[in-house]
Amino acid sequence: MEPSSRPPDPGRNPPGPWDGFLVGPENSLAHAAARELARGATGESPLVLIGPSGSGKSRILEAMAADRVSRNSGAAIALIPGEVFVSDCHEAGDLNSSEAWSELRLRYRNLDLLAIDDLNPLSRSPLALAELEPTLDELDAAGASVAVTVRDDPGRWESWPRRLADRLRAGLTARIDGPGPPSRRRFLLDRTRARGVAMTAEAIDLLAEAADGYRTLEGWIARLELNARVDRRPIDRVMAAALLADDEATAPAASIAEISRAVASRFGLRVRDLRSSSRRAALVVPRHLAILLSRELTRSSFASLGAAFGDRDPKSIRHACRAASIRIANDPAIASVAEAIRRKWADAPA
Repeated sequence: MEPSSRPPDPGRNPPGPWDGFLVGPENSLAHAAARELARGATGESPLVLIGPSGSGKSRILEAMAADRVSRNSGAAIALIPGEVFVSDCHEAGDLNSSEAWSELRLRYRNLDLLAIDDLNPLSRSPLALAELEPTLDELDAAGASVAVTVRDDPGRWESWPRRLADRLRAGLTARIDGPGPPSRRRFLLDRTRARGVAMTAEAIDLLAEAADGYRTLEGWIARLELNARVDRRPIDRVMAAALLADDEATAPAASIAEISRAVASRFGLRVRDLRSSSRRAALVVPRHLAILLSRELTRSSFASLGAAFGDRDPKSIRHACRAASIRIANDPAIASVAEAIRRKWADAPA
């Protein structure tokens, strides 16, 4: 949840991990299971949350982890994007030393709670899949909890090691459907009220009908709030319609070049800026985003991506994917840009 733009009231208690979380028919089972896991129950482990991008899976993991910490400040918890686990495994593999693998296993196997947001990137990494299975074994033996999110139904996990897939299927699987229009309207009302943003009912209705999930709405609110401040007027239907028209622009088939052009355009850059060696922050963030989206939408290898982005080595490309994943998880505006570009190639493999 985004912090309120209003000053905190010293007489009120700080917000709890689940404050502002919208529970509806789309996510009630997932919400209940996550709260049990936060309390330390292991009967729901591994908890596998399945749902489309923007359905609120990440929000549940974040709240669950924060809830666990609030109950036990000494709990050892790791909440990471799947790309980070893949990157860490490949970094250990690149070093090819027992010390590197020992450090990685110490990091992920001595936990009270391991939460991995989006396992899908692991399907492209046999090394990470091979490491995840014994990691789950050791955590289970130690009585630790595990929660993961995926976009695909377990029935589509045939390419995974059978024992690993069976272990995940044996846990509690909770499907999260994309929020319906009523839930999306509630979300918009709650978020705009918390941020002190004025939005007309007509704009709320338009955005609620057009959105595909909460993450998209978060990004739209952030962008519209900035527009409203610049124009010094409330967010009305005209302003919302202009944003939707911008996001619904069509694009050709996904390729590294086309994705790079789309990202560069969003940030007011040239494609050659993304391929340059400059480490300026204004270039690094969009470069990392372009690399991650190219990886997701084209399934290009790290080597191919390195060649396309200024002859960078595979290790640098993995780092870029990791950094972009973390940025998307923590920056609604960047998440909105990423989702808008993904939607342009909705039929491409993700």
